[in-house]
Formats: sequence, C-alpha cells, structure tokens
Amino acid sequence: MGKNGPDDQPSFKTHWLNSLPFKFSIIQFCIVSLIIASSIWLILSIEKKHHQETQLSLSQNLGLTIVAQLQQTTSKIEALAASMASIGVTYAHSPTQLQQIVPALLDTDGQQSLIAGGGIWPEPGAFDSSKLRDSYFWARDEQNQFELIYGYNNANGSGYHSEIWYKPTRFYPVGTTYWSDAYIDPHTDETMITASVPMWLDHKFIGVSTVDLALSSLKSFFDKLELHQGYLFALDSNNNLLAHPYDAEERDSRKPSPYLSHPFKQFTQDHPAYASILTEIDKIDAQFLKHAGTSSTYDPSQLNALLETLDVSKRDRLSALINANASGVSPNSERTTSFVLDQDPLLKEPVLVSVFHMPRTYWKIILVTPLSEVGNKDHAIAAKVGIFLLLTQLIALVVLFMFQHRLFIKPISKMVESLQGGNIAKLELTANQRQDEIGKLAKAFTSRNQQLEIAYASLDAGNLALEQQLEMQKHAQIQLSKHKNQLNDLLNSSQNLICIKNTEGLYTLVNDRFCEVLGLERDKVIGAKDSDLFPTHIAEIIAGHDKIIASTETPQSFEQPIPTNQGEITYLITKYPIQDDEGHIFALGAMAFDISHIKADNQELTCKVEQLNQNLVHREMQLQQLKMTLRRVEQSSITIEKHKQQSLQLQHIGAQNHKLMPQLITDILREQLKEHELIFTKLSQDSALPLREDMLDLMRLVTEQTDKLRHLLYIVVPQSEAIKSVHIKQFLEHLLAVLGPQFDACKVTSSLDCSDLLTLQVSPWSLLLLFYKLLQNTLSHGFNLNTEHNEITISVHKNGQQLMINIKDNGVGIVSSHLEEINKQIRDHTSTGTLAELALWLKVEFNGEISVHSELSQYTEVRCLLTLTDGSD
Repeated sequence: MGKNGPDDQPSFKTHWLNSLPFKFSIIQFCIVSLIIASSIWLILSIEKKHHQETQLSLSQNLGLTIVAQLQQTTSKIEALAASMASIGVTYAHSPTQLQQIVPALLDTDGQQSLIAGGGIWPEPGAFDSSKLRDSYFWARDEQNQFELIYGYNNANGSGYHSEIWYKPTRFYPVGTTYWSDAYIDPHTDETMITASVPMWLDHKFIGVSTVDLALSSLKSFFDKLELHQGYLFALDSNNNLLAHPYDAEERDSRKPSPYLSHPFKQFTQDHPAYASILTEIDKIDAQFLKHAGTSSTYDPSQLNALLETLDVSKRDRLSALINANASGVSPNSERTTSFVLDQDPLLKEPVLVSVFHMPRTYWKIILVTPLSEVGNKDHAIAAKVGIFLLLTQLIALVVLFMFQHRLFIKPISKMVESLQGGNIAKLELTANQRQDEIGKLAKAFTSRNQQLEIAYASLDAGNLALEQQLEMQKHAQIQLSKHKNQLNDLLNSSQNLICIKNTEGLYTLVNDRFCEVLGLERDKVIGAKDSDLFPTHIAEIIAGHDKIIASTETPQSFEQPIPTNQGEITYLITKYPIQDDEGHIFALGAMAFDISHIKADNQELTCKVEQLNQNLVHREMQLQQLKMTLRRVEQSSITIEKHKQQSLQLQHIGAQNHKLMPQLITDILREQLKEHELIFTKLSQDSALPLREDMLDLMRLVTEQTDKLRHLLYIVVPQSEAIKSVHIKQFLEHLLAVLGPQFDACKVTSSLDCSDLLTLQVSPWSLLLLFYKLLQNTLSHGFNLNTEHNEITISVHKNGQQLMINIKDNGVGIVSSHLEEINKQIRDHTSTGTLAELALWLKVEFNGEISVHSELSQYTEVRCLLTLTDGSD
C-alpha cells in the first residue's frame, strides 16, 4: 500500500505573473500614477482658475468705470433734453424766445465735442394751429457753430413726425428720455444718436425736444479711455454699433467706419470671429424681453399704430423698451455676462469678453481684455510637486508591499497549501490561533466543510420528500381538472353573456351563450379582439369601458348595445378586474344581461311624462293667453255687463284647467306606479333562487323609478277639491327628488333653506308651476357644461302675508347690460321668456313680482315676492 498523507498530494505552483505580490504591486503603481496625475491637474486647474478670476475682477472693475464715465455724459445730455422740453412747453407760442434760448443751451460748456445738434419738434398745430410742421432744429456748421435747419419743415418730405426718434416718445412720461437707434441724419449727413424727451401740457402730448450725439464724438470719448491692451464695442438699444475697434488700415484711414449705426449682426458677418459675442447678446436680449413682458403697462392694441410702421425684427424690442420705461424696469449698471474667446482676431490670443448694461439708455458696452497664459510657472510647480509625490509614493509602495506580504499574502499561501494537502487539522489550528480576518477565513472554510457533510446526509431525505410532493401535485391536478369541468358546465348553462379578456384585449374565455348571441364559433372568438368581432363604434365603447375598469380597479356596470342576429340589443354589462396574489390586474371579466325590454318600458314611461309636461305647459300658456285677452277686453269699449260675463267665463276656464290637469296627471302617474309595482313583484317572484348581480341591479333600477313616481305623485295630487295646507319643506324635498336626474346631468347640487313649520293655504299645483319653472330656468341658463361644483340654494320664508322665494346659483352670472334688459322685460311684461311670463302670472294670481340680481362669474339670484290672502288659490 502506498502512503496516504499530505506528501502524496500534488503541488500547484503559481506563475509569478499570477501571484498576489505582483498583482498588488501593479495595482499600487497604477494608484500612485493616478494620484500624481490628478494632483498635477488639480494644481494647474486651481492656478488657472485663480488667474481667470483675477482677470475677470479686473475686467469688471474697468467695465464699470467706463460705464460710469459714459453714464455721467448721457445723464447730462438727458438733463439738457429735459430742460429743453420744459422751455418748449413754457415758450410754445413764442418762437423768438425759443430761437434765442435753445442754441444757448445746446452750446453748454463741456458738451461742444459731443452734441451735434438738437431742437424742439411740435405736434401738428400744437405751437401754431396753422402749421403742421413747425420744428426748430439746430446743427453744427463747418465753423462748429449752431445753424437753424428748416429741412424737416419742407412740405415735400416725409416730415419729422414719422422719424424713429419721434414716434415712440409719445408713450414716455414727462421727464423721461427715449434714446433712439443710431441713424444718419438726412439733412446733415451726420451719423448720430438722439435723446428725445416728450413735452406734455395739460396731460396732452404737444411734441418732443431732442439732443443729438455724433457717433464720431463717442469714438473720441472711447479713444481717451485707458484700456491697456484691450478694446471695446458700444451698441445702442437695438444692437446697432455706436463704436468698435479698428485694425491698422482702418485706423490710418480718415474715412468714417461703414459699420457705425448698422446692426452688430452685419459686423459679425464680415468678422466671423465675433459670432459668439452676437450669440451671448441674443441671450441677454431674450432675457430682457421676457422680464419686460411680465410687467406690460401698455396693451398691445395701444402700440399697434406705432409698431406696424417698423420692421418686424424691431417691434418686440421697441414694445419691451416702452413698457420697461413705463413700469420703471431698467437694468443696473453691472456686468451681465462674461466668457472666454479662444482666439481674438486683433490681439491674436485668448481674451475675456464682458458685457455691461447702461442704465436708462439700454446701451451695451462689450469689453475685450487679453488673458495672460499661466505659462511655464504652473508647469514648473506641477513638475516639482509630481517628483515629490512620486518619490513619496515609491517609498510608501515598498513599505506597503512588505507589510502586505507579512500580514496577508504569506498566511493566505499557508492556508492554500493546507487545503491542497487536505490537512484540515492544520487549518483549524490556524483558525484558533489568529483572531483577525485570516482566522475568520479559516473558520469559514472549516465550517463550510462541516456543512457540506451535513448536506450530503440530508440529500437522500430531500429526494424522498420530493417524490411525496410529486404525488400530491398529481392529485391536485386531477381535482383542478374536475373543478374546471364543473366551472365550464356552469358558464355554458348560464343565459347571460360571460367572457374574460387578457390585458392585451384578447378573448381567453367565453361561454356558449356568448357565441350563440354573436353567431360565431368559439375558435373564431378565442384570441380575437373587440375590433375583430364588433363594428367600430361598439368596439370603441367597449374599449372605453375597459379603460375605466383598469384605472379604477373596481367592478362597474354599463349599458351597451351588442349586435346579434336580431339586430343591436341593449345589455347591462358588469365588468370587473381579475387580479393576481400581488394585486396586479392580469385579465378583465364581464357578464351581460339583456335589458332591452326594460329600456323600452322606461323609454315609454319617459315619453309619457314628457308628453304630460308639454300638455301642462300648453294648458298654462292657454291660461295666460285667456288672461291677456281679458286685459284687452277691459281696455275696450265693451259694455260693463259684457265685460263682467267674459271675466267670469275666463275665471271659470282657469279654474277648470287647474282642476283638470292635476287630476289627469295624477291618474296617469298612479297607473304607471301600479305597472312598476307589478314589474317589481314579478321580478321578486322570478328570483326565488339566489339573486345574481345583474338581477339585483335591475331590481334596484325599478325601485328607483318607483320612488321617483311616488315623489312626482305627491307634488301633483290635488289632495282634495278644497284647498288644504301645503307643507312647504316636504313639498320642495319631493320636487328635488323628482328633478334629481336633471341636477345630476348638469353636475348640480342643491340646498334648501326653509322652516320645518312653514305651511301655506295655496294650491299644490300653483306651487309646482312656480318652482318647476324657476329651477328649469336656472338649470338651462345658470351653468356651463364643463364647470364643476355647481350649486343651487332654495330659500323660502314668510313674513306676515308675504312669501319670499329666492333661487340662487354659483354659475356664470349675467353681464350688467343684459341684466338690466331682463329686469325691464319682467317689469313691462314685453317678452315671451320664462321669467317674463312667470312674472305676469304671479302679478295676476298673487299680486306678486320677480327681480333678478347677478354678478358676472359669481352668482345669479331670482327673487319672488308673493302676497297671500286667506284661502288664496
């Protein structure tokens, strides 16, 4: 026999490439490299970011300084224009005074280099009623002296009233300044921008005062600024160029720039390197238009006459400027945005571009300053840090490798040798000696070995248990097949239509009655959809009902037509969700019951009730016509005896009508009530067995219809030929029960404010006519079809011999003009409307009156006041 021990086990040597020391060293080297690279990148990023932040701060301070200096100049110009406006108002009818004062103001000390001209521009006939063009405009001549220019008053020209610096000013308040777009003056050929101030007298716009700034003087202003190595652009409120940098050739040339007063977009088309600046300006303008649009002072219709004369691209901007000025919205003197341009076409290096807003003028100052390179200094710092980190990491790598070999790799190697040699005892010794993770690993190996031995022992017992479980499953399948056959017999014997569909709308189960009604074989139904079995309109109805069940997850009943061999028949279908153990819907079930004969009965009953209502209205109209005939007879020249006979005859006819119609309706309603009670009794006798759900729904429907007939019978029964006391609250509750379906159809709820002790000696028939017409009028005109939470409040109170009835709703209301017309028609009885006819009837029967009160979109209230007498009919 050979030896049986650890020495007999094969030895497995690990290649050095697969050894743990080599893998740990590679991982540590990668980590060290990553740390060094990230550290260098972080240092470079922080230094570069700090440099950019410093440059941004310097650029912002320089830009704010430039804006402040320019704002001082524009403020003086605005003050000068406002002063000229005051003088224009004061000396509107003194041309001589204006010709002396205005040039002196324009030639103010310190502004000669900026002001190119200015003047007073009256509205047609404002200064002199005989003059439509009466401007006083001064411009500098070749000797730099102001000369009066009359070109704008020329009758052959378009006139100054249509200029871009004049028309918008009429929408500006007193003392405010409108800065126009840059333009070329047609009479002086000077490229300029104009500050316009409106002149108002007695709240009437009488003209404009202007001060013109030459763009050449603005260029001189910007050239004097100390911008170091940078440069700037200046744009007006509509992004036209006021100033821009010049290259060497343009700077030496004495010709004026072709871009001044033209859109900045045109400049960027010739200089594509500045396209990114145009993009940022468009974003700023979009934000301004959005902000100004939230506080519009002028309605768009007020500005249409002005905006329609402008180019489409300028309309939104000018509308926003006018509304922003009227509401006090003006940008602060601050930097709105900054961004880096990688390569500047003039400075030939990366630059920082900052955009600043000018208050009140809505100008933009675009400052371009160079960005200094981080340079070799950053790289030198990063190199030193990298070398230091590399040496530190190499030393740490060696120390870490030694500790790893001693603490982890060597103990794990010994455990592997013990497992390979099958020396479990040595492994248990290691587990008992070490209290660290290595000891826990050894304990886990020994514990797992014991578990495997136990698992082998329990495997046979598990096999035996599985065989017993298989026997039980076979028995359960036999029982399931038996129950399935019983369920199929039950489904196929039912006279109701029963089906089940999966969530994809495919039929998975139908009973024989379903196939018989549709006239299809089961194979053609199973796996088909509703669109395959039914016409399109019925398939859409079924799909809508399925969505309701899927969304509510509750059983519901619907009335639905189903095509059969005998045509479409109405069925009452109860649908319900079928859910799994977790509550998820995996199928929809349905049971259908034929209710076509019940629908026919209800339709017939509805038709009879409608016919009775129509007869009732017709009788009431006949009565009104007879009464109106009586009034005409009273105004004629008929003898007193004939007048009395006709009056008695009219009263007799009205009394007969009041007695005949209630009795007729009462007899019909009693017959219908008996028929419903017979139907309910027959259904109860036919349902000796346990009632199905569809039968219960049918009995509930018949019961509801019977209750409605009882309510209607109560309110129309004359009770006796002698008038008795009518309990008002009970009477109204019965009436609201009868009108319940109409209230539900209009999504209306009702509330009743009436004393429980209030009784009246009046005819129930008269009360029915009064309240029915009032409520029908409110339901017809008081609400929109799409509104929710509709309410009607009925209030009945008695004060002495007067009865006050108020019908109030929370609907759409009535505009004041229409409300006055309705009340006038009610008072004068000049309309055939419901309220006018009802007012006439109340006036005759109860010496009463009707008034309507309403508030648009809040409420409408109809108030009735009746005077009661003892024994009044």
